[in-house]
Amino acid sequence: MIHQAELIAKLDTFFSVSAFDESGDVQYFPPGYASIFEQFAAPGFLQGSWNGLMLDNTPTIDRVYLIVFPAQDVLDTIIAREVERGAPGALIFSHHMADYQESGPGFAYITEEQLDELREHAISYYHCHAPLDCHPEISTSTALAAALKVREPQRFGPYLGGLAGVYGKVGPIGFHEFATRVAAATHLPYLRYSAIRNNGCPVQQVGIVTGRGGEPEFIRAALDAGCDTFVTGEWWLFGPGDTRMRHREQMHDFLVSADINLIGTSHYASEAVVMRDLMPGWFNENAPGVEPIFVPQNDPWR
Repeated sequence: MIHQAELIAKLDTFFSVSAFDESGDVQYFPPGYASIFEQFAAPGFLQGSWNGLMLDNTPTIDRVYLIVFPAQDVLDTIIAREVERGAPGALIFSHHMADYQESGPGFAYITEEQLDELREHAISYYHCHAPLDCHPEISTSTALAAALKVREPQRFGPYLGGLAGVYGKVGPIGFHEFATRVAAATHLPYLRYSAIRNNGCPVQQVGIVTGRGGEPEFIRAALDAGCDTFVTGEWWLFGPGDTRMRHREQMHDFLVSADINLIGTSHYASEAVVMRDLMPGWFNENAPGVEPIFVPQNDPWR
């Protein structure tokens, strides 16, 4: 058991959450949601960088749930577990503040009903987006790089005041063998054919930007760093939605001259690695007596 204020102070300091201002995300709220969210959000969150303690629902914590997206079924699982044990106080440590359907319309924010349930059952919520993408020691891309056995890792890819990507050596290794390694590292049963581009060269140096990192500027930066292969969560050439449609022509034109292999996993799967492999160790070291539990998402491409 730990006082929430003590744990939050450690997280805020380690991830430098105040250095990454994402308060502009309010523009993505659906009509009417801002007034609902303001009833539940911690005042410091609303007035700050929109990273850190988002829901302040308990004074003490003895369990931390590690998640990528607050999908409804993921939150339902957490709430059920806390109800079962009497709701003594828990924290959700999440990479995103909204759910995201990679194969659907896009963002879905936590409903008023679930916000109320989280409050009722003493479950706080900590949002760590750009700070977790860009941290020099524990980040989404460093976790995937470690799982892929990348050697001599270095950072690249400017993103919101930090660096979101990692590149380094992995080969020489055949493309098929490396793609198999990527699927295993992200716990995917397979890689989708539409998210693979084998440019015909063996894999020797790879660039990694997790999540929705398959944008021309990140791929171009990987090429500039000497990478022959680029790994991300999703890239813009395929998938539904107006946003992807707007990027398709740009991506098609860019890929004509991009001499690089591309491997897409899924937005969720690429970012789950840090929650599964690295964050439990951070909590074990920095918050003794707190039990970290990774809660996976059933459908990695949902």
